[in-house]
Amino acid sequence: MAGDMSFETLALIGAPPAMQPGGYIPEAYKARQQAGTPAVDLGAKQQGDDWVIELRWDCPNPVKTVTGETDLFTDAAAIMVPGTTSAPWLTMGAPDHPVEAALWRADQNKLLHMRAEGLGTMHRSEPPAPWSTRSAWENGRWHLQYTLVNWSPLNQFQRIGVAIWRGENQDRGGLKSVTDGWITVK
Repeated sequence: MAGDMSFETLALIGAPPAMQPGGYIPEAYKARQQAGTPAVDLGAKQQGDDWVIELRWDCPNPVKTVTGETDLFTDAAAIMVPGTTSAPWLTMGAPDHPVEAALWRADQNKLLHMRAEGLGTMHRSEPPAPWSTRSAWENGRWHLQYTLVNWSPLNQFQRIGVAIWRGENQDRGGLKSVTDGWITVK
């Protein structure tokens, strides 16, 4: 997938369960402190106003479908970008400081566009038509390539955050592995 792209290995942290909205997740998962996915390889290449971003991470037991299963969660990944210079990453933005994201799920053939202004405010919508993704699971690793055409906040701020959900670990919603802050891409 990558071609002439160079990669950087990023350490991931577990998103703190205590920050999650509602009462169940913070209580039931309060002992969960470690990232289920401790690292992700990131490659990014800008081509004019367009970006190709590739993620690779270890996942020995992929969860690609959850149809008819109430206790399974699919593998997923998201690239998040700030909507303002002050948009906080870990809290999914804040009022008047939004974040946007491109969400891939292993059980769907299309990306989702997401926007939030703080925990519990996520809105999902269809992505711009030219956005696409390719994914493959090989030898215990996911390989995911995003093609993100003319994403204004990414072009403006050139910073991203990464989130990985491993279905095998019951990751979903705010239970995920994340970068510990914004990462500058060029």
